[in-house]
Amino acid sequence: MGELQTLTVMGLPIHWGAHYEDWLLMRHQQGLGAHVVTLNAEMAMQADQHPELKAVLCQADLAIPDGAGIVLYFRLKGQRIQRCPGIELAESLLQKLTPEHSAFFLGAAPGVAEAAAQNWRSRQPGLNIVGVRDGYFQSDDLPELEAELKALQPTVILVALGVPRQEFWIAERRSLCPQAIWIGVGGSFDIWAGNKERAPAFFCNNNLEWLYRLYQEPWRWRRMLALPKFAIRALTY
Repeated sequence: MGELQTLTVMGLPIHWGAHYEDWLLMRHQQGLGAHVVTLNAEMAMQADQHPELKAVLCQADLAIPDGAGIVLYFRLKGQRIQRCPGIELAESLLQKLTPEHSAFFLGAAPGVAEAAAQNWRSRQPGLNIVGVRDGYFQSDDLPELEAELKALQPTVILVALGVPRQEFWIAERRSLCPQAIWIGVGGSFDIWAGNKERAPAFFCNNNLEWLYRLYQEPWRWRRMLALPKFAIRALTY
């Protein structure tokens, strides 16, 4: 694929283009690897308040427009881009992996990553998932986990530790697997494991997936306050 177009929102990069998964696999083949950030309004607001997180997001090799707020911001600026949910990018990437490639699932509650991996093994029998770890490891477990990643050198490492923990975790350990494609996937494992459902197509296609998530998890209302705050902050940045 061609070069990605780099846009900015609140000082954070957004890379816009088609076929992100092809671009990522090309980087892997070139031995470069990548840290992928799935940017949404909530993450942008966190970065606005925490310079350390902003620095990590700015250093990412690929930042995709995951959230509806990001897409709507650019539309107000006259730039039409399409939303690219992180879960869809991860799925497209896994589907393109050959038997020579491999994947590692890391994060979520005990049993969830394994259930997600089993789902993928059923859907795609040729997919080579070389490791699965839940996200409830302790600091004493880190040397073993890091050694495992270093020994396996997976092609794709999906990290579901929540924002911003997963972004910091990836940035601090990229050197363990420099050719890997590292992606923070948030709650994707729960969906693949069958514990949660994605919004129906109508909500996804109309940038209303956040509304369906609020319906499913009313306790998220405080986090959803980031949307109007983001709108005001982004337009006056």
